[in-house]
Amino acid sequence: MKKKTNFYAWALATAMCVSGGVLTSCSDDPDPTPDGEGGGGTDTEQKVTSAYIVMSGSGENNGAYLQQVDSVSAGTLDATSDSNNRIFFSGNNPDFINYNNEILVGMNYPSQGGSSSDYVTLAWKLVDGKLTQHGSGVALDGDVKARGFYDNYLIGMSDQTEATDNGTRHYERVKFINVEDFTGATVDGIIECSDDMNAEPTSLMEGETWGVGDIAQYGDYVLLSYSTKHLEADAKTKAKATYSTHLANNFYLGVYKFDPADADKEYLKYQSTIVRKSADFPGKEAGQIKGNLRSRTESGIEVVDDKIYLFCQSAVKNYGKDAPEVPSAVLRISGSNIQNGMPVGIDEDYYVNLTEVTGHYMWKSFYLGDNKFCLQLFTEAGAAGVTEGSHKKFGIFDVATQSYTEVKGMPEPANISDIALAYAVDTDNHTISFEVQSVDGSKPAIYTITTDGTATRGLEVNTEAIQGISYLKQE
Repeated sequence: MKKKTNFYAWALATAMCVSGGVLTSCSDDPDPTPDGEGGGGTDTEQKVTSAYIVMSGSGENNGAYLQQVDSVSAGTLDATSDSNNRIFFSGNNPDFINYNNEILVGMNYPSQGGSSSDYVTLAWKLVDGKLTQHGSGVALDGDVKARGFYDNYLIGMSDQTEATDNGTRHYERVKFINVEDFTGATVDGIIECSDDMNAEPTSLMEGETWGVGDIAQYGDYVLLSYSTKHLEADAKTKAKATYSTHLANNFYLGVYKFDPADADKEYLKYQSTIVRKSADFPGKEAGQIKGNLRSRTESGIEVVDDKIYLFCQSAVKNYGKDAPEVPSAVLRISGSNIQNGMPVGIDEDYYVNLTEVTGHYMWKSFYLGDNKFCLQLFTEAGAAGVTEGSHKKFGIFDVATQSYTEVKGMPEPANISDIALAYAVDTDNHTISFEVQSVDGSKPAIYTITTDGTATRGLEVNTEAIQGISYLKQE
């Protein structure tokens, strides 16, 4: 299951150091004493096989503090003190992603005009029960939007346009890191999106070009969800092209082979496109997988055993429309629609109208194991909620039984000011944890959701800004 770079200011007693060209974690105290208060303490003398990593921000530093705790069920963690094996990650709005609950990656992107060498992406893992830097750190050379894993590679893509003498060039940048060694990044991959409108996959999109909404592995293949794009402005007269679409009611899925040694430097080699048009399925409409609308995309294509579930947010609006026209929905690829290990079509006997079942449009999906998913939903009911920009409702959906349970125990949406993007999934115990900031000024807290639809408030965090939480297990 997929799930799915910086140094300037060092803070207090914990910093990132460079020794012999290799980045390492350092402190004035080589073995900081945990605060041990409530559930927040970590006793490194005991045998530690798993840990939660809490990320916090500070108004004084552009980065994140990482702290290790045994449990998030209760207690208090002080992010302002040098405790709990605290590590400072200097970055430009750090972006965290978890590899198989083994490695935590802090992705780092240069700010406008910044140098990639000053913004280093780092990784950490548990070594002898203690959060420890993994590898030497890498420079990503620019942004990443869609990302996912293929075997031990983290693949990232970003949509790019530039003005040319002939109009607008539109392409996807492809980057990848071998997370097992984490010593370098390949950043020079390019897939042209609109250089030949008669070639696939563009030729299947009725004159529009495309970007990538989500990335996932199925067997020997990489699956890319396409979001269609119709150019509305001339990039020769604007610094950045403006896109809309007339095809938001259609679903497009690209099938690729990954070749990290590709001489053409595409790295993702196109195989085919699976297309499903809502007009061909009246009453069972589904739109596109667009992913996380606020920041990085990382949700929608979900692999469970030998089945592929497609959680279509369908939140993209067609040009000239005030709201989406098709519901959030779940589709499936399985059985005869997978031939010789390659997905070739969508099952016609599986369809769930999520907006009808939940009352809301879906924002993100998170696999919890045992056919269960946690859904993060737009707060307001129906299509109107998509324009609100708020996603503070949660539910549990079982893809096997198609049953839905609303999550109880979270604060009311009106009482939530923010939910951090980084989350912690424990598929062994079928739980997911989020860091939540309330509007009343109380300390942020970790809320853990179980598959019976119960959310429980746990560890409180004394911090200036929430950055999220992750979960790691010792190899």
